[in-house]
Amino acid sequence: MAALAFGAVVAISATPAMAETTITNSSGTALAALAPWRRDAVRRTATSADASAELRAEAMHALLSTRGDKAIDEYFATGRNKAMARALEREGNNLRYIQEINRYAPTGSAVRFTSANALTGSANAQDEYVQSGYQRALDADEATNNQHQEHLARLAREDRDYVTYLAANDPGVQVRAAAKRALESGDDVQVGLFFKYYWGMGADLDRETFRRRTLHQNEIWHSRIYALTQAALAAEKAERESSGELARKARLDAIANWDQIDEQSAQSSVDWNAEKGRADAQAAMWALIAQHARAAQSEQDWAAILERADSSNASWADEAAWAVAQAKFWQDTAANAKKNAEDARGRGDR
Repeated sequence: MAALAFGAVVAISATPAMAETTITNSSGTALAALAPWRRDAVRRTATSADASAELRAEAMHALLSTRGDKAIDEYFATGRNKAMARALEREGNNLRYIQEINRYAPTGSAVRFTSANALTGSANAQDEYVQSGYQRALDADEATNNQHQEHLARLAREDRDYVTYLAANDPGVQVRAAAKRALESGDDVQVGLFFKYYWGMGADLDRETFRRRTLHQNEIWHSRIYALTQAALAAEKAERESSGELARKARLDAIANWDQIDEQSAQSSVDWNAEKGRADAQAAMWALIAQHARAAQSEQDWAAILERADSSNASWADEAAWAVAQAKFWQDTAANAKKNAEDARGRGDR
């Protein structure tokens, strides 16, 4: 039943990109125009593999609630912040736990190696290590008497050259950093480990950082604009229901709130265009990586790299398309807020 309900939620909430985004002086129209986009923002968090488990659960709870938009409002008002606080506490505990594992693990063991990797991984990767990765490493050490041996493909000159290329040109901060560390070590083993582990770990961390940041940014903008819209509509209601100096003050309050919506929505549009540029750069790089993987002749596992490259290219292209839709929405929101402010100025004093 929950799955069926969630399917309905997704179907309903996936429509904002096709919807009109007009905000007028009518309270019903103004808040109704924001509602599907707010729900879509929550849906994206609920279905994102890169959001924390706590945030996904809180978002899913709001989506499946029978209280409709009231549950969505509560998510933005208090739920998301509480979920993020719980996530930060758990992730901090995970990090400290892995640090202790690594500190006391025998040198040369699978536990020592995998816990060191986990320390440089994403928050979700660290959680996965605590939940199951640590136990798998313990089992491996028990089977090999704590003698962990890494089997790496032989390194060719073209492999080192490609890592050098990634260190200078990859758009991902963590991938560039991992490539530079491998090269600076001067050790072929470290370059081999980059191909087998650190490239993917860096890419996962770059993706998780991007998605967490954009999810958070989107929800922050929605919280701000929703509150300002409510304030503007309340001021217009007060203007309609009063006269003289009270009406003039209410009209000025409405203008001030519409102006803030215009300014902040326009800024959000600029931010989303920047995020589109970052996603486009990642998609383009993974397309180039896929092209290189198809032609590569060295002994690295280019088939696995090609699979990651193809999926990453599609994933980042989706991120870019989503950013375009968000930019358009905020541009329209800014334009409508500007019109509402101009209409209010045109009413003059009553």
